[in-house]
Amino acid sequence: MPPCAEKPYTAGTSLWRHRDFRRYLTGQTASVAGSSIAQMALPVLAVLHLDATTAQVAWLAFLGQLPPALLALHAGALADRHSKRRQMILGDLVSATVLATVPVAAALGTLTLTQLMVVAVVQGAASVVHDAAAISLLPSLVDRSLIQRSNSRVGALFAVAASAGSHLGAALTALLGPSRALLGDVASYLISAVCTARIQTAEPARVRPETRRLRGEIGEGLRYVRGDDRLWTLTLVNATTSFGLGLLNTLWALYLFVPA
Repeated sequence: MPPCAEKPYTAGTSLWRHRDFRRYLTGQTASVAGSSIAQMALPVLAVLHLDATTAQVAWLAFLGQLPPALLALHAGALADRHSKRRQMILGDLVSATVLATVPVAAALGTLTLTQLMVVAVVQGAASVVHDAAAISLLPSLVDRSLIQRSNSRVGALFAVAASAGSHLGAALTALLGPSRALLGDVASYLISAVCTARIQTAEPARVRPETRRLRGEIGEGLRYVRGDDRLWTLTLVNATTSFGLGLLNTLWALYLFVPA
């Protein structure tokens, strides 16, 4: 995986020469690729090494997708209240730590399906916190005139990273086994944490007092999105796409690995 960028950014140069944007992009791309490895390896580990049933694999997938559904709004509000970089780093370190317990337990012969489910929930919750902060951080890294260009590059590289991560996860699972393949995801989270820690651009001052109720801020955000037709349409499209992908991620392991 590429190292964090070092070259400084000056106005009028290519966006790729923006030091902190490249650090951000490197870390987030590594994280996306690593997450694809875990999505490949965890169901395989459950079925082939723990003899999980169809229902147990379905529960594992469900629990992994539950934190985004329950915590996404709260994570967005927290990103407005606290340091985004700290939340990103914390999310990365929690994800790396909890995933690292899986190959350790597998090597000791103590790995259980319950542990995998706990790992899926904790890692899912940490990823929600990280992702909400990462989305909020990007506008503070680049000039307003570069937001559209930077978002297009982020989206393109994320798509490539997700696909490459899936292929890498399959290769690592075949070569090393599913438990040790997860070390690739652990490494990706550590790369993301290091790159985020090296971002030097100061975050804008938080104008909202932390004494406000979190529920009130969530409601305010929902009303804002509902009042903008473009944002509301994008929200519905993304929600529908995420729902479909959630079904796919749940079912593919069942069809591939669980006996009929």
